[in-house]
Amino acid sequence: MLTMNRRLPWSLLLASLTLNVMYAAVAGVLVPAQIATASPGDKETHLAVVMTASSVLTMIVHPWVGALSDRTRSPLGRRTPWIVGGALASAVALVALGRAESVVMIALGWLVVQPLLNVVEAPLDAVVADRVPAGERPRASAFYGGGAALGLALGAGAAGLTVAHLSSTYAVLAVLLVIGMAGFVLANRERVTPSAPRRSRPALAAWRDRDFRLVLLGRFVLVLGHQLVMGYLLYLVMDRTGGGPEEAGRVVTLLVGAHIAALVLGAVVAGRRVKGARVRWVLIATAVIVSGLLLALLLPGLAGLVAYAVVAGIGRGLYLTADLALMLDVLPSREDHGRDLGVLGLATIVPQSLAPAIAGLVLALTGNAYDALLVCAIVGVGLSAVFIARIIPAVETTR
Repeated sequence: MLTMNRRLPWSLLLASLTLNVMYAAVAGVLVPAQIATASPGDKETHLAVVMTASSVLTMIVHPWVGALSDRTRSPLGRRTPWIVGGALASAVALVALGRAESVVMIALGWLVVQPLLNVVEAPLDAVVADRVPAGERPRASAFYGGGAALGLALGAGAAGLTVAHLSSTYAVLAVLLVIGMAGFVLANRERVTPSAPRRSRPALAAWRDRDFRLVLLGRFVLVLGHQLVMGYLLYLVMDRTGGGPEEAGRVVTLLVGAHIAALVLGAVVAGRRVKGARVRWVLIATAVIVSGLLLALLLPGLAGLVAYAVVAGIGRGLYLTADLALMLDVLPSREDHGRDLGVLGLATIVPQSLAPAIAGLVLALTGNAYDALLVCAIVGVGLSAVFIARIIPAVETTR
């Protein structure tokens, strides 16, 4: 019978925190700062091209590495070689990226670093499915999601304070990544079982699984709706206050801080409360997020955005915990956790890439009416509930 190592939840939190520090620090602060220094006049265009290209690579690498880790047979297990190897390779690439000065070299560096970070992330995601029994998955998911939220906040904040010392910052990040991932695998040694015939399902057969598709579509539209707002939060603040970028930037920092704190609170509550009935909790979380968006739409000035940051943050904490547990429940093949979670991961990666273009189109068509953006976000998040509600008969009664 599968049992969970008592160290696993806390080590998952620390591993997730470490990995997301990398994403937030490098993609959110350091690479944009490097490009702004290398090409001040065209920094926006260059950054957009680099980030779009890296997102396309991620869409390919993430499920591919997950599938390869499913098939790995080694004395260290299936996931451990990829987590450790990816961390070591990422560390070398991070140090090299810290020395890049031209736009071309910065772009090449990030196009190497981000896929390598996904070499770490894809098998790490699968660990929860591999080693956590169904009844403990909400708790493990809360630790994993809470670590991600804290990592994103800490990474952006720390990188912002040390951006003047790029090479040193990248070196510290490289060391932190290696220590974090080595510590995780040492604290949670993977059980190596004798090789047995695989009972893998073809990828298309997995996609034909109804619940699998519904979970993917539900997360896709919810993340898209969320990103329509968070990606344009600076401009929303400027629109509501009439202030300039610097003043609005300070407000955004406070709003994001409140959002992250509320998210962690929601994850803690979900970790204690979500047991069975995953679908019901996902729907509750979705309703809370919609409530936050409605407050942003209906309340004037900054009051609406503050209410959104707190209420939607709690909803996202609930959602990330319950939805990850639901994702693990609907995985169609026990032998393909890495591959299938990699595919489900696209429901987060792709909308984050599409959101800026969709938001720009909405604003262009409405004459920069930011309320229209909020309406689109409400529709997207609400549509998520339509997909998830259809899973109730299958999951609530049989799983």
